[in-house]
Amino acid sequence: MRVIAVSPESKYANEADVIVRLLQAGLMRYHVRKPSWTLADCAELLDAVPAEWHARISLHQHHVLAESYAVGLHYKDGMAVDHALLGGRICSRSLHRLDELETLLKQVDYAFLSPVFQSITKHAYGPSWMEADLAAALSGACAAKLYALGGITAANAARAMAYGFEGVVVHGSLWQAADPLEAFAHFRKEAA
Repeated sequence: MRVIAVSPESKYANEADVIVRLLQAGLMRYHVRKPSWTLADCAELLDAVPAEWHARISLHQHHVLAESYAVGLHYKDGMAVDHALLGGRICSRSLHRLDELETLLKQVDYAFLSPVFQSITKHAYGPSWMEADLAAALSGACAAKLYALGGITAANAARAMAYGFEGVVVHGSLWQAADPLEAFAHFRKEAA
């Protein structure tokens, strides 16, 4: 199962070390999503991660850092993709509506569709579609580029994959655990 992780929004102790260890343990990509961080904060985190891992990291903010680091770029729902910055980099985006899939997936390498299940970190935030509609939307070729985000746990990851997603995105199940590395190991073992 292909697994991507999204960072905690705030500072996390030894995050650079955790990033490397997650990637070494089989994580496909690590998305740095730090809405309140400055450009300098993000650069400091990237500087703390050995350069050989940068190609498996994507930034949600401060895309200009891609001029100095070999990272991928992620775009929020509704945000235009800046093709001038891409230069062959991995490009992804967030999607929240099933009717956007065909059009917006053509612009990126992959996308997150959320929320697939009830969110772990955002209370009262769950899917806005019926399961049958999700399954129908994912029956086309677009599913090969879609990752399920929102409420993903070891207990429901297989269900997400059964809908037809390429993989899953973990967030709350990692960062609300006492040890995200142990949580990821458990996730890989139980969700496989």
